[in-house]
Amino acid sequence: MSRTLRWWDLACAAVLAFMLIVMLIEGISGAPYWAASLETVLRVALLVAPALLLALLWVTLGRSSLREGLCDLPLSGRSGTFLVLLLLVLALGTATAPMYAMLQAIAYPVVWTIAIDYRGAVLWCLAVATAVGAGMYLGLSPLDPNSALASSLTTALVSLVFSIAMGTWITRIHAQGESYRELAEQLERSQGEVAALSQEAGAAAERERMSRDLHDTLTQTLAGLVMLSEQTERALDAGDESRARDRLARVESAARAAVAEARALVATTQPIGEDGLERAIERVAAALRADTGLEVECTLTNVELAREREVVLLRAVQEGLANARKHAKASRVVITLEPLGDGGARLRVDDDGVGPDADAADPTRGGGFGLTGLADRVRQVEGEARFGARAGGGSRLEVELAPARSATETGHTNSGHTDSGEIDPSERVDA
Repeated sequence: MSRTLRWWDLACAAVLAFMLIVMLIEGISGAPYWAASLETVLRVALLVAPALLLALLWVTLGRSSLREGLCDLPLSGRSGTFLVLLLLVLALGTATAPMYAMLQAIAYPVVWTIAIDYRGAVLWCLAVATAVGAGMYLGLSPLDPNSALASSLTTALVSLVFSIAMGTWITRIHAQGESYRELAEQLERSQGEVAALSQEAGAAAERERMSRDLHDTLTQTLAGLVMLSEQTERALDAGDESRARDRLARVESAARAAVAEARALVATTQPIGEDGLERAIERVAAALRADTGLEVECTLTNVELAREREVVLLRAVQEGLANARKHAKASRVVITLEPLGDGGARLRVDDDGVGPDADAADPTRGGGFGLTGLADRVRQVEGEARFGARAGGGSRLEVELAPARSATETGHTNSGHTDSGEIDPSERVDA
């Protein structure tokens, strides 16, 4: 704001300095006609008086009025007073010397800045043209009324038309810019809302997955522990020590299984640490390997990905291992990670279990909630997830993230990719 006002000060000072120089030259040379008989000092004083009045008006009211206009404030009493006095100074100046019509170069821009309403600005421009035309006519009419009328009308009308044309053009540009700014702000708000909703949906899906996993594992094991404890109590009441010892042994075995299941669940929720995606995958694999006895082999190539994409791939690994552990009856899992150009990657989780055809008979897997939720998350980062039979038996979960530079241009690239028939396209996760 202060920088803009300084530019206005500079423009006004330049115009006034030019007018003062012109008036000094005219005064010394004996013009205008009505002051030819006056002393040179008095003649010069009368000629420069309108310019000095305008300078005083600018300092006292002009800058503050312009500041209000630059802030898009409605026309105030102060600004209205300034514009009225500006009209009087213009009329006085052009009546004194026609060269004062050059003050229109600063008057019209000031009017358009202060009168922010378009209709009001046009009316004030008409007032400026009237003041300039009337002043010129009064100053020139004693010499030749007809010529004075033509000159004053021509000067006023040409300046008025040019001012309204330029003002209309700039106003429309400003309005269009404001419209674009509002659209950009609305888009930014919408993107924030979408991101928040996506985060909430991801959190809800994660809670649902945890709830389902707890129900399928720990809850059932703990329920079994309760029943075994009750059987042990009844055996002790009946004096059947052998039966009680058997039940206690089964309680211990079930408790150890519950601990292993809890550790496996914790392993599937591990975040990505500062050491990157590859180490995070290795930690998940090592935890499952230690807690469940599942043989997990990792073939990982370093990939450069955005943090959001790394999280999606880690969740894909966790989902693939969870499916291999709970449903596929697998004994061996192979995790493969490889880069795909600039910011892209392909992840495969292969197991040697019963395969998707046999899994279809498993009612706990029929809904495909975990895999469907994974597919939704993968689509959010411009990728695709597929699940199907693997050549040689077992299942394969594959997640492919398109290179970042082409993700938004081509959508899900290679969406129909199959690797030598290893994945059945009909078994896509998002189908």
